[in-house]
Amino acid sequence: MILEIKEKFYQQDTVTMARELLGKILILKNENGIFAGYIVETEAYLGEFDKACHGYGNKKTPKVEALFEKAGTVYIYTMHTHKMLNIVSCEEGNPQAVLIRAVEPILNVNVMEENRGKSGILVSNGPGKLTKAFGIDDRFNKTEIQIIEKNMFEKKNLLEKLENRNFGIKYDISKINEEYLYLDFENAKIPRKIETSARIGIPNKGIWTEKKLRFFVKGNKFVSGMKKAEMKEDTWK
Repeated sequence: MILEIKEKFYQQDTVTMARELLGKILILKNENGIFAGYIVETEAYLGEFDKACHGYGNKKTPKVEALFEKAGTVYIYTMHTHKMLNIVSCEEGNPQAVLIRAVEPILNVNVMEENRGKSGILVSNGPGKLTKAFGIDDRFNKTEIQIIEKNMFEKKNLLEKLENRNFGIKYDISKINEEYLYLDFENAKIPRKIETSARIGIPNKGIWTEKKLRFFVKGNKFVSGMKKAEMKEDTWK
């Protein structure tokens, strides 16, 4: 079943995958426990013809090797000292990927705040912020992102209040491997509305500068650059 979910999900085109990742739960385990957050913002990068993509021109260098791996591979790169988390899409050899730009924290928020030295929306409302909050670094590059299986979590009859959030899922920490990142499809949320825009920080790339390849949950306060007047309390169905 898990294999079927992965194959179906990763067989989608990159734009569809970027939209479908919104609301999925990103999970990591380390010595401080389990970190989790709903993905609220993504960007699609479309391979050899996309001038903003690291796979532009189909040039395979050691730094971008992960981008040419099979769909579901994690691609980490560094920009201005910040780590950027990407999930490879499409078939092997076709260098397309989705950048995870922001998450809404769920679990281990206090440690995320310590990691960032910030609190509130500043914890994870940007691609470099979320990786620092979670502790995501180069060791995950070229690994395959895993899917949470049903035996890895336990639903409670009564919602547990975790760090001021009603989150009714308790993950079995013994069944989650520290060497991988995970996605939880089972407990994903559905955005009330998905907005699109041009990608952020992509100047001088011709038509690729303006293409609407950024996707985000409308009104979610953890989306990067979300104006206070546009923030909404309930952005999920």
